[in-house]
Amino acid sequence: MKVIYSLCSWGLGHATRSLPIIRRLLKENHELTIISHDRSLQLLEKELENTVSYIDIPDYPLLISENSRQFIAKSMIYWPLFIKRIQSGLSQLSKILEKQHCDCIISDGRYDMYSRHIPSFFISHQIRILNPLRIKMLETGSETFNEFFFKRFNEIIIPDYQIDGFSGKLSHDLKKIDEKKLHYVGVLSDFNKKKMKKDIDYFISLSGPEPQRSILEEKILSQIDNLDGSIVMTLGKTEEQNKTQSDSIKTYSYLSKEKREELLNRSKMVISRSGYSTILDLSVIGCKALMIPTPGQIEQEYLAEYHKQKNTCYTVNQDLLNLKKDIVHTEKTTGFKAKRTVDDAVENVMQIISYSV
Repeated sequence: MKVIYSLCSWGLGHATRSLPIIRRLLKENHELTIISHDRSLQLLEKELENTVSYIDIPDYPLLISENSRQFIAKSMIYWPLFIKRIQSGLSQLSKILEKQHCDCIISDGRYDMYSRHIPSFFISHQIRILNPLRIKMLETGSETFNEFFFKRFNEIIIPDYQIDGFSGKLSHDLKKIDEKKLHYVGVLSDFNKKKMKKDIDYFISLSGPEPQRSILEEKILSQIDNLDGSIVMTLGKTEEQNKTQSDSIKTYSYLSKEKREELLNRSKMVISRSGYSTILDLSVIGCKALMIPTPGQIEQEYLAEYHKQKNTCYTVNQDLLNLKKDIVHTEKTTGFKAKRTVDDAVENVMQIISYSV
């Protein structure tokens, strides 16, 4: 089977959570073409090397606003650009399909990658799009928006549990979309839990769009000397391969899947953004986390607060970060815990695809 697998390039999360599905497809000898952009594409090229083909097609930019007034102003500019990018992506995909045969299209978070003539599958945890004002009419309207685009896909796959999931209102308690028509497959992550000695006190994982990634890096570095114990930090720069080490801090520009999996399993606590894919990864490993949402990224801010209220993690705004004090609060949390294995989720995805293709 020839598969086009497209991924949203907002951070690295869409790429990492899709890797177990991609690896399964390759194991079953399917032929894959990967469509993505920027660091997500770079990550996949490093992980998969020459086992697949790659096409760089930019997707729509991430809408980030630091306050409500800015959100309204940016939205007026953003949505016309969003539609324009979708049209551009669809046009480029159509040209690709004219030149090569394809049996199915899998899209993780990209509305612009589908065909009415080929079975198409959409993976997302964000069925309801939140806004900083939390205006219910707009959030219900976002479901209508998704419902409109979902009609272009054969099936909608949710990387979460239907009951007591990790995504909260992002994909539960929906008003316009019937949850029975969605496939809640469970946790998707490229990591596995391993029995290893917990000899890393703090694993600091930086990721996400600039300039906020660099701003958080500077803020953490200004406070890191206040921490006691062994520290490992990864900068999330897929374009670099640097590694540095001081007395107690080891820093990597980028980590391979195997090395990151090892370090997470050795870590007592993780300090990271509150991206959804990061939450899924941590649930598989089963560790405690201090989460710092990207300023203006509404989804991360919601997930941080949602899990703080559940006491699964501790969260703090970037400008209020005080590592030494915040870690004390983090120690009192329960940590993230997955109910079933990633293999179970991947098997669910494969059954959905096999049924429709």
